[in-house]
Order: sequence, then C-alpha cells, then structure tokens
Amino acid sequence: MLSHGYMAAPEEVSELAAYLASKGYWVYTPRLRGHGTSPEDLAQCSYKEWIFSMEDGYILMRNLCHQVVLGGFSTGAALALELASRLSNVIGVFAVSTPLRLHYLTSRFAPLVDSWNKLMGKVHLNDARMEFVENRPENPHINYFRNPVSGVRELERLMSYVEPKLSEIRVPAFVIQSKDDPVVHPSGSERIFNLLGSADKQYTLFNFDRHGILLGEGAHRVHRAIGDFIDQLTPSSEPQSSEKVS
Repeated sequence: MLSHGYMAAPEEVSELAAYLASKGYWVYTPRLRGHGTSPEDLAQCSYKEWIFSMEDGYILMRNLCHQVVLGGFSTGAALALELASRLSNVIGVFAVSTPLRLHYLTSRFAPLVDSWNKLMGKVHLNDARMEFVENRPENPHINYFRNPVSGVRELERLMSYVEPKLSEIRVPAFVIQSKDDPVVHPSGSERIFNLLGSADKQYTLFNFDRHGILLGEGAHRVHRAIGDFIDQLTPSSEPQSSEKVS
C-alpha cells in the first residue's frame, strides 16, 4: 500500500506504483481525506482523518493479499510509519522524504496563525482570518496552489504524534531522503532512522535538490531501490542496519 503526500493525490506516486506493478506486486494508492478535491476540503481535515484513510486502505489490501508492505511519500510516509507501529502482520515499511522537520517558513508561524484564526472566529471577525497561503508546487498538475494554514498545523501535529511511535516499529524498514530537499530537512529523516525500533533497517540519501523524488529525472533510481527492498523482504531475513549515500 502506497500513500501520496500533503496537498497531493494518488497520481503523485503513480510512477512508483506502475514500476512495482510491473514487478508483479499488487499496489493500492489510497486518497487521503481532503486531498485530490479542493484546498477547502483539506482545511476541514485533521491528521486523524488521514490515519483513517490509511487504515481503510490497509483493510482492503489485507483482504486481497497474504503479505502487505506499507510505504509512502512525504506525509504519506509518516502515515505509513504510524500504521506500521501498530500492526504486527505487515512485512515491511518504506518511507520517502518523510517530514519530521520542515524547511518552509509557513510551518514556523502556523501555530500562531491557527490560534489567531480561532480567536477571530470566536469574535465573528472572519474577514481578519488568514486561512490559506500561496503554494508553488513542484508538480502543479497534482498539487494544490493554496495551502491551508490549518493543514500545516495538522501536519505538525502528525509529526509530533508519529515521532514517539517510531521505536515501536519492528518490521524491516527503508528510509529514503533527498540530500538538498527544500521542504523536508534531511536531519529529520536521519532522526527517524535512528529512532526506528527495527533491527533490520536501511537509510539511503540520494543526491537530489528537490522534494518530489518519485517523479522526474532520476526517479527510476529511487523506484529501483524500493523495488529491491521489497524483493528482499522475507519473514526469516537476518537483522541488519546499514546506511549509504547514493
């Protein structure tokens, strides 16, 4: 099961899904609540609803397949890790460009603006609310052009919720990061790797300068690395921990 990221839609992970399908795997890419519709829908969602979307997707896959691997990109990766921390019958999890610390400025003032918006709502000064900020996406045909401030706040809540659960993950895990990611700070993915409770885990850093490394130039290298990880997943695999730069 493969999840897309924040403000996106399943198409964001469609190339990876097609690659894995070509290797003979069944792949399902759930649409997270509030995504693939409108920014207004996203503004009404909490991170818990994104978790529910993942749970629904897992139930579907578990009824079709004896073995399930969880994976995701960006926010979808954080959601995959969260689900892996609670399930004992998945055989592996991979996380691409996972947010634990964010680069972009909006995240720094989102809690303050969110509190301001709630206050303005209580005193019925809705014109003073700042509900959206401009978004300039890497993939404009997929992502929203307006980012709800409440959504950024929910994303931060998700990260805070997931971090202490990482030690509960026991299945083989693969963490992938772009070296010069302008959205997700690489130190966050390194921290995720270090906090994982998995005895069998791998961290790979690709020398890209963009966030969306599952699409575009060089994406096939990331696809291949994920495919190799899944190919090697067996219940009897020997524990190992490794890091490499690609």
